[in-house]
Amino acid sequence: MYVRPENRGSGVATAVLRALENEAVSHGWRTLRLETGTEQPDAIRFYTREGYHEIDLFGYYVDSDLSVCFERSL
Repeated sequence: MYVRPENRGSGVATAVLRALENEAVSHGWRTLRLETGTEQPDAIRFYTREGYHEIDLFGYYVDSDLSVCFERSL
């Protein structure tokens, strides 16, 4: 997910994330996982603030030095 700098702080990222989470719940999913970059401190803070916690790298990202993975139970 990317929000243009001029739109940051407007709540759009939270709205998009909540819509994705609600859609996941509607499909019966109980957990969401995501990846972001180590050089994305704003994203890391955002996901942490929104209840995601850091997990081990998964899938394609297992050997990445540039990735940080997060998870949240729904």
